[in-house]
Amino acid sequence: MKVLIVGSGGFLGSHVKTILNNEHDIFEITGKKQIDITKYDELDEYLSELRPGIVINCAAFVGGISYGYKYPARMLYENSTMAINLYRASQKNKVEKLINPISNCAYPGNLTTYKEDYFFDGPPDDSVYNYGIAKRLYVQLGKSFYQENNFSSVNVVVSNMYGPNDHFEIERSHALGAIIKKVHDAKINNSKEVELWGTGKPIREWLYVDDGAKALIKSINLESGHHFFNVGVEKGISILELAEIIKDKIGWDGKFVLDTSKPDGVLEKKVDGTRGEEKLNWKPETSLIDGIQTTVNWYIDKYEQ
Repeated sequence: MKVLIVGSGGFLGSHVKTILNNEHDIFEITGKKQIDITKYDELDEYLSELRPGIVINCAAFVGGISYGYKYPARMLYENSTMAINLYRASQKNKVEKLINPISNCAYPGNLTTYKEDYFFDGPPDDSVYNYGIAKRLYVQLGKSFYQENNFSSVNVVVSNMYGPNDHFEIERSHALGAIIKKVHDAKINNSKEVELWGTGKPIREWLYVDDGAKALIKSINLESGHHFFNVGVEKGISILELAEIIKDKIGWDGKFVLDTSKPDGVLEKKVDGTRGEEKLNWKPETSLIDGIQTTVNWYIDKYEQ
């Protein structure tokens, strides 16, 4: 079967490609320079020629909280346009199944534990509102395209992902990647302090990227229909505790300074992965400690060359 990975040059997409390896006849859209999926005609023409059976969509215009504040319009219209174009072109060209990762920030901002039944029960948090709304669109399109066209899709809500090949630049990274960079820089430069945004109290759940990739790949084998479920471990850790683990793994002996003038975002986010575990007969395998160690090792190898 032909499997098309959209966004294979990015963080999650590169891991999907590596894990799929030779299991299927793999094709890829690495980025806009190859095919701009915000342009419907380009995507439609490509799919009409390729005729893939499965499309795994890992493309997104995404970054950390500051990135969302800097580019609110692009965050909304680029991600929404991608969603609409992917559903339209995939259905038109008889793709058997479209598989999308969905950020957990699409859940209502007032929830602490995310369960699928509450996905639309309030707005996303203001700090991620536009990106969250765009990601909700994937889920509603999935339901609507199945209802109207019998077109199958899988929308998998994942915890905050991290791992090798992530964004580590401060503006585009999530907290874990940003802290790795800051602490490593501090060690290299013999700095004794590292600044963290906010109070350090927000609790986040983290999913190692290979586990996120495996969830998407395992979704290939689901029966036809509209599938929507979480993949997570329902276990969070505070930003400050996370920073201390990273500090230990990198071997830096300084201290963290909290900039409480900066936003915390949602105070607690955990993902109930019960439905996903039932659907896939599988759950995430990588512990946070092991995942951070692997990520730190990769980062050091890459940036100390």
